[in-house]
Amino acid sequence: MRLIALLSCSLLLGFSPVCGAEENEEGAPSRQKPGGDRKISFPKYIYESVPDINSSASEFVSTPDRWRQFYTGKWYDPYNQNVLKGDIPIFGSPGHEWFLELGIISDTLVERAKIALPVGGSSTSQPGRLDTIGNGHLSIVSQNIVPKFSLIRGNTTYKPPEMELRVTPIINFNHFEAEETGIFNINPARGTERGTDQVGFLELFTDVHLADISKRYDFISSRVGIQEFQSDFRGFVFTDSAPGARIFGNWDENRWQYNLAWFSRLDKDTNSGINTFDSRHEDVFVANVYRQDAIFYGHQIQGSVIYREDTAGSHGFHFDKNGVLRRPASIGDERPKNIYSTYIGLNADGHIDRVNTTTSAYYVTGSESHNPIAGRPVDISAGMFAQEFSYDINWIRLRGSLFWASGDEDPFDGKGNGFDSIVDNPNFAGGDLSFWQRSGLPLIAGGEVFLVNRNSFLPNFRAGKEEGQSNYVNPGLRLLNLGVDFEVTPTLKVITNASYLQFDEVAPLQAVRQDGSFDRDIGYDFSAGVLYRPFLNNNVQVRAGASVLLPKDGVKNLYGESELYDFFTNLILEY
Repeated sequence: MRLIALLSCSLLLGFSPVCGAEENEEGAPSRQKPGGDRKISFPKYIYESVPDINSSASEFVSTPDRWRQFYTGKWYDPYNQNVLKGDIPIFGSPGHEWFLELGIISDTLVERAKIALPVGGSSTSQPGRLDTIGNGHLSIVSQNIVPKFSLIRGNTTYKPPEMELRVTPIINFNHFEAEETGIFNINPARGTERGTDQVGFLELFTDVHLADISKRYDFISSRVGIQEFQSDFRGFVFTDSAPGARIFGNWDENRWQYNLAWFSRLDKDTNSGINTFDSRHEDVFVANVYRQDAIFYGHQIQGSVIYREDTAGSHGFHFDKNGVLRRPASIGDERPKNIYSTYIGLNADGHIDRVNTTTSAYYVTGSESHNPIAGRPVDISAGMFAQEFSYDINWIRLRGSLFWASGDEDPFDGKGNGFDSIVDNPNFAGGDLSFWQRSGLPLIAGGEVFLVNRNSFLPNFRAGKEEGQSNYVNPGLRLLNLGVDFEVTPTLKVITNASYLQFDEVAPLQAVRQDGSFDRDIGYDFSAGVLYRPFLNNNVQVRAGASVLLPKDGVKNLYGESELYDFFTNLILEY
């Protein structure tokens, strides 16, 4: 008890020598006992273990705020406390501190592919050749540098931040080589190589915390400016970085989340795919709501409504940087069009006991003012469904998935029954490891349009996903996929996929090519990839992948019987 009293007294006096104490002969503190002459002495080691506050040996030093109480970091060390990554405030009053977050990402891609390319229209790399299929070998080197700057006010550990200012520019350098002319520029005199650079913004916004609506910090926030947004769990309909305004938040102890958003899309740079400063003349309005632990614990459901107004047809013809017509698409009667469409979606993601599941279903309705394939206005009515199940057995994950996008059985009936997205980038059935999704296949002899665009599943006859317009008179898609993922070590993951693909309807393809011999079967898509994270974090990632498409009768008339392949390596460094 005396020891407790001694330490308590020392704490009250800031670890100064014991209250009213004098030193005895051994140099230990002693104290006069109240009401008598007897002194109480304490061993010398007790007061030596509590050094004076002014002593440099003391571990109990005062700190200006709780953020620096255990600060041991260095500004250049991202693995410990660091003023540059938001661990310590740079200024502000207590409870309203401002934090700085800086970072930079280097993303290096090297890719080699063999895809089907047309022989050059006005010239070719091999004069005298009579084939319509040219030399389809492509080489790509792309370097993205992404600095990140954020200034955040508020205590983000216990409640949402009060305000955030974020600037994320992106700098791209790319070099492409082909073995056929007219691929990278409409002018064949430009040769078979192209190198460009581009600067744009992934993010440039202000986020303002509007209100807390519960004691558990359910909140309402707003975000205005260029921001990244994905409308569903897997990116099937709308995934973009665009200027806009968004109200978002949660309630009922975070069981519900919601978004109300408007985006005015920007045109993308033709060669890098990043934002320019030119309007796309397309507005997208999104309302969605999420419910956590819906039906099952760990399973969430999302409902969404997306309305799109694409009025690019009212702004004349649009040619990309390489001189290629993108709006309207160079197919059919090449007349401008506007699109007004509404997507209604129901999505789910999570797990049911040990089974992981993802579900997505969309219906789209609306109108195209003029469809170049139908040669008339069309009323849109199309659907899409995707389902994936996976099951973990120790370090192995077994996956199975299916995807369906409706096709148009009659291209000339005034109805657009082929499903198309606004701008998609699906992470499904192999994602960007899949040849069908990754490579982008041109519709040879069908104008400057694609059968399927890069980073998309949909065979939509679109003149580029970034600058072209949606087209709802298309063949649609059926896809079955089986995959196995192996967590070989904590740092190494191997991903394998096998897919079988079919067109949902072949009538649009037959109409565009004036050839009735096409059937449904596209072919088999096999892919494999590895992800290596040597430090068990995302600061260093090495990705590599390879894929091959074995064509069947559905596309042999387009691309011949040769196998098409792609392989890539991707190094990501983050500080």
